[in-house]
Amino acid sequence: MDEIQPLTFNVRETEKIKETVELYLFVKELLIYNEIIDPDSYTFPQVINELRNAYDHFNRVLAEKLKIVDEREDGYSIETLNKALGHVYRACYDSLDWISVNVKEELINELKPYSPTAIKEVIPNYYSEISTSIPKYERRITELKARKDISSVNSEDLIEFAGIVKELSEIRQQIRDSLGGLIDYESKRKKETTSTDIKNLLIGFFSGLILVLIGIWLT
Repeated sequence: MDEIQPLTFNVRETEKIKETVELYLFVKELLIYNEIIDPDSYTFPQVINELRNAYDHFNRVLAEKLKIVDEREDGYSIETLNKALGHVYRACYDSLDWISVNVKEELINELKPYSPTAIKEVIPNYYSEISTSIPKYERRITELKARKDISSVNSEDLIEFAGIVKELSEIRQQIRDSLGGLIDYESKRKKETTSTDIKNLLIGFFSGLILVLIGIWLT
């Protein structure tokens, strides 16, 4: 059996591996976060497919470096590593898009049971800021997705996309933190309404009774 030699990568290859691994770890965090906010813990198949393809490209490079396969032409390793990075890049975009959709759906579902009055009282900035910002985020996400170039990594757009998803996640947390207040407000309002209805009913009853008694007295 041939002696296994230590793996060696040139500077460009090392930089590409570092960039890919860092981005992969970020994607992993996104997947974990989405499992938290997605009640069904559904994993978007496209993300898994992209990561699987990236893993395949990494293994092709390792197979050559370990001399498991015949040596390829010059530049094969860096070209293959670029492809691996491209797949992780797309997985990151898909993960961010997936989270943004889940967050928006959760916001709608969480607030659905509550009246506009309750929302306005408990979350004062909802109608003035939050509800108007979400459509803007949606439009910007659409623009960023349309500009995505699968053949190259646009770090600036990816960072902006991640920032938007972070903003949406913070809005989600604000809404979740306000659920207790919304429940209390609606409960208090219901009690007040019930109390008013009973009071009006009693007033109507006694008013009618008094009129009956007066009628009896006068006859």
